[in-house]
Amino acid sequence: MRPTSAFISGMATMGVLAGGIVIGTGILDGTTTDQNAASNSGSNSSGGSPSGGSNSSSSGGSTSGGSSASTVKDGTFDGPVVQTRYGPMQVEVVIKGGKIESATTLQHPGGDGTSDQINAQVVPILTKATVDYQSVKFGNVSRATISTESYKQSAQAALDKAGYTG
Repeated sequence: MRPTSAFISGMATMGVLAGGIVIGTGILDGTTTDQNAASNSGSNSSGGSPSGGSNSSSSGGSTSGGSSASTVKDGTFDGPVVQTRYGPMQVEVVIKGGKIESATTLQHPGGDGTSDQINAQVVPILTKATVDYQSVKFGNVSRATISTESYKQSAQAALDKAGYTG
C-alpha cells in the first residue's frame, strides 16, 4: 500500500473508531444506552437495575439494582483473565466507600499494530466509563466489540467478588 493510501486509511479508521466510542458509551451526553432507552420510552425511574444483556461473570445470584455500602467490600479486586483471539484482557477494580473508585486493565490485547492502536484508545474510555457509570452496563465501543465485551466480563467478575451490584 502506498504511504498516502495507508495514511488516509488510518485516518478513516481513527474517525470511525472515535465516532463509535462517543456513540457506544454515551460519553457526550453522560447517559448509558440503558438510560437512553428508558428516557425514550417515557420511563422516569431511577436506581433500577438495567435489564440489558451484559457479559457477566459466572458467579450466581441476582442483582438488586443498587449497592449498599454495608454489603459491598472495600478493596482491590482482580477479575479473571479473559482470553480473546487477539490476546488476554484482565481488569482490576478498586472499591472505596461502597463505590467504584478506579478501574485498571492489568492485561489487554496487543502485540500487533491494529490491536495496540485500538486498545490505546479504547481502554482509557472503558475505565473512565466504569467509574462514571459505577457499573459496566454501558454500550459497546464500535470497532472494538471484542475488547469491550472481554473488559466488561473481567470487570463484572471483579465487581461480583466485591459484592457490588450497582
